[in-house]
Parts: sequence; structure tokens; C-alpha cells
Amino acid sequence: MSPFTQLLTVLGLGAFWGFSPALNKILGQFGLPVSHILVFSGLGVGLGLMLLQRLMGERLQFSWRILAFGLGCGVLLNIPWFGSLTVVRHVPITITAVIISTSPLWTYALALLLRRESASLMRLAALAVGFLSSLIVIVTRAPEAGIAAAPMAFGIDGWILLTMTLPILYAFYNVFASMAWPKGMTAMTAGVIESFCSALLALPLLPLLEPLALSGINSGYWLLLAATAMWVIERVCFFTLIQRAGPVTTVQAVYVGTPAAVVFGLVLFGEPMSLWLGISLALLMLALWLNNRALAAARAVATAPSEARATTLET
Repeated sequence: MSPFTQLLTVLGLGAFWGFSPALNKILGQFGLPVSHILVFSGLGVGLGLMLLQRLMGERLQFSWRILAFGLGCGVLLNIPWFGSLTVVRHVPITITAVIISTSPLWTYALALLLRRESASLMRLAALAVGFLSSLIVIVTRAPEAGIAAAPMAFGIDGWILLTMTLPILYAFYNVFASMAWPKGMTAMTAGVIESFCSALLALPLLPLLEPLALSGINSGYWLLLAATAMWVIERVCFFTLIQRAGPVTTVQAVYVGTPAAVVFGLVLFGEPMSLWLGISLALLMLALWLNNRALAAARAVATAPSEARATTLET
């Protein structure tokens, strides 16, 4: 992958990530039930990825371990995604984008607790700065910010408290996907299995929450179809970047996605921009930069020749 192609892919992936919260909010405004979004988008993304996999000449892999991986990912992804689709209907995108974007930092914290990662002063600093970023949003949020009324818990608005749990829940998904990845499984197979399992696990929610009725189908389902096609492209960009450029490069898309989500909230929904929100966003960018710099440094040491690595460790 050439540097220019890599740059365009990172920018495109970041734009997808930035527009997704706005798209979720629009789907809610069309009245689409959350359970329908989970099921139909999961099936659509799975079918889309399977078709692309066949066109690329790659065969779908299957084993009981791959199925277990898909079911685990499906459960751990559906819970925070259900929450994301719900809170975006009650909390401004400008606020949810900042809070949920701390997920990479919580992923590191969880991996540290599970002893899957070693302690790094720079990454611990990133975690502290990221937490401060969310804390500023929580403490300084104003009623005019457009947050729907909700019961208070521990002195915090209930919807904000729910939003705070989402990056932590996404962290459990990230760590599980990393630890349980079956040996030899391709990224495209992972996407297909995860999508189908996510849809099938959400299927029981249809009769429980909002049964499918033909009379209730509206133009919002055409928008969901378009969104599903967009999510297929996003998955392809993500997997391509992961395979060809690595995770350190892929995470750069967060620097595009979070500010883009804030901009979409300001432009599409007229959400207010405050000085405190700007400070919070700046702190989040600093936290992600610290985290990414630490990852890049660790990767450089790991791939360096033994003599150079010994010199680096000594200094």
C-alpha cells in the first residue's frame, strides 16, 4: 500500500467512524427500533462481506472455535452497540463522540488488569488524560445542551452515566477479540462470522421489543439498507488497513473520526459548541496521541534487531 493510498484509507475510515453516530441518530429519528437495526444490519453486513470474500477468491473458514469466537464477539458487541444506538437518541453527538472515543484507553486498562499488557508510563498518562476529558464533559454539561431528561444516579444524569459505560464495554469486546482469535482465521472470515452471530443473537429481541410488522416499514428501512452498505465498505477499509499497515496506523483514523463526529453534530443537528467541549476534545486528542506514540515505540522496539533492541532498552 502506497503512502498516499494509506493516507486516503485512514481519512476514509475516520470519516466513516465520524458519520456513524449521526447516522444512528437519523435512523432513530425515522423511528427504526434498535432491535431491527441490530438484526438487519448484522445480516446485511455479513452477506456483503461474504460476497466480497467470494469475489476476492477467498473461502469462508469454519470450525467450532471460529463459531465460538463469533458468538462471543456477537454478545460483547451487541451490548454496547445496543447502548450506543439508544443513547444517541437522548444525548448530543458532540458529547457521546468524546466519551465513547476513550474506548482504546479503557482497552489498555483492561488488558493491563488481565496482564495482557505491560505497564507504560505514557499509556497510563493517556488513560488519565482521557478520563479527564470525559470528566469535563460530565461535570460541565449544561441543560441547554439538548440532553433529554433522565433519572439522576450518583448525581449524574442517567443517560450520561449510561454513555460512560459504553467505552468500557467496547473494551471488553476488543480484548476478547484479541485473546480469542482462532489461529489462521482471516480478517474477512472474522467479519462475516461476527456479523451473522451478532444478528442471530439479536433476533430474539424482535418479538420481545418490537415485532416486525409490514405496516410499520417506512422509508427509514431504505436508509438502513444504505447504512448497511456503508458499514460493509467501512469493514473492508478497516480490515485492509489492519492487514497491510497494522493496528498502530489504523488507530490514526480516530483522530479524524472524533472531530468529524463533533462537526456532524454541530452542522446536522445544530448542537451547541462550548469552550469546555472544545477543551475536552483537545484533551482526548492528546490522550489518543500519547497512547498511539507509546504503541509505536513499543512496536519499534519489538521489531528492532536484537542488538539495537538491547541498546534501546539500556537507554
